[in-house]
Amino acid sequence: MKLRAITIPLGCLFACLGGLVWIQARARSETPYSDSVNIITSQPRHLITSQMLAETDAVHNTLERSFKVPDVTGKQVELASPQAVRPQFVYFVVDGCPCSFDAEPLFHDMYKRFKGKVDFVSVTNGDLPKAKLWNAELSVPYPVIPDPKLEIIHAYGAKAAIYCVLVARNGHIAKMWPGYSKDLLLEMNHEMSKIAGVVEQPFDTKYAPITKATGCAFANVDLK
Repeated sequence: MKLRAITIPLGCLFACLGGLVWIQARARSETPYSDSVNIITSQPRHLITSQMLAETDAVHNTLERSFKVPDVTGKQVELASPQAVRPQFVYFVVDGCPCSFDAEPLFHDMYKRFKGKVDFVSVTNGDLPKAKLWNAELSVPYPVIPDPKLEIIHAYGAKAAIYCVLVARNGHIAKMWPGYSKDLLLEMNHEMSKIAGVVEQPFDTKYAPITKATGCAFANVDLK
């Protein structure tokens, strides 16, 4: 009787603990990517240079080259169309770049803010299988375009991951950024609100670096 009196409560205790672990694991699995992702670091690996800022500022209001290409699902996506229904935010990803993983959740948050007002597109240098893997693992909620030959990437003048460009409805570049930071994300939020014609709302920059940071360089590009 004494042994039974001890083992029954212990069995109940372990069952409860097991249930608690299961509930917590299930809750984590159902948490949106932007809230559950393990950020590798909030410290910038590559700093934005004054030359990068000058180069991206210089393309303001220039006509961007238009592309019509398939995303990872095979759907045709037009970049910088002169007759676009909505403005477009295009940003660039380097395959295997930890900086890209760091920044991705923040762009997901911004997409949620401007969904239906600004079309988001991600362009990666990975081939189709790698682009599909990125799309699936990161649960990207907008088109991901593989560009392994860097045709689009070079046309836009993107030197590294996290370069991004805001394109107006007429296909002209409204603004280009060579990376991100708390200040730059707030600037993106401001420019997108203005071009979309919506009231600007505060944007939570979360763990974004204070120092302006870019990502890993594309092939044959020296960021020094």
